[in-house]
Amino acid sequence: MFGPIFRRSTIVDLDSRQAMTLAIESRLQSSHVLPLLARRLSLLPHPRVLDLGSVVGGNLQFFIDLGCKVTADDLLKPVETVLSQTGALGTDWKGSSAKRLEYPDTSFDAVIAWDLFDFMPPAEAKPFAHDLLRVMKPGGIVLAYFTSRETERREPHRRYRIQSQEKVEWITVGAARTLRHVYKNRELEQMFDGFKTHTAFVLMNGTREMLLEKRLPAATPTITPLVTAVRTNR
Repeated sequence: MFGPIFRRSTIVDLDSRQAMTLAIESRLQSSHVLPLLARRLSLLPHPRVLDLGSVVGGNLQFFIDLGCKVTADDLLKPVETVLSQTGALGTDWKGSSAKRLEYPDTSFDAVIAWDLFDFMPPAEAKPFAHDLLRVMKPGGIVLAYFTSRETERREPHRRYRIQSQEKVEWITVGAARTLRHVYKNRELEQMFDGFKTHTAFVLMNGTREMLLEKRLPAATPTITPLVTAVRTNR
């Protein structure tokens, strides 16, 4: 049995009742892709999973129960508190030029991105997707949500809590980044070059729920040596 690995300073919530005191709004949504991902992970020997969302103990336990080794890394957390030139305190987010995924190549069988990409502008999202491709094993899966409606651009950040393979609780929480980026299908294809869409659904609220699979390396064609028979006249 594997325990989770935490990569950032954050409060780990292992008690669902404690989180509800911080919640502004909560709703239960059906998940069409989580059962597919769970089934695949359960068939792998000791799969590694990277969870990039808000750290929720129940989510970590969900993947641990599937036999996974889980790393939790909330990338929407500010890296540190900084003092600006004007003397005002603010938060410093890793920019697009920073190496955000500090893991070796081909480390993970699955990455749970939740709605992380919604909060990244294109200039930051595409390099991050390429880095994500780097740390994933061939055939690895990314689970991600993408906003598809302009009316949702200013909805706040959410915490996602897995209730079962078919149900995920969406909890609205306060966050510094509240402006979402609405990516078109073509933009997602270009962003996730090196991936293919494994499964995609549009939820009732218009959110696209997707599994993106890292393409397997192209097979090297087998070259059959050409043998020329030479007949000798005697």
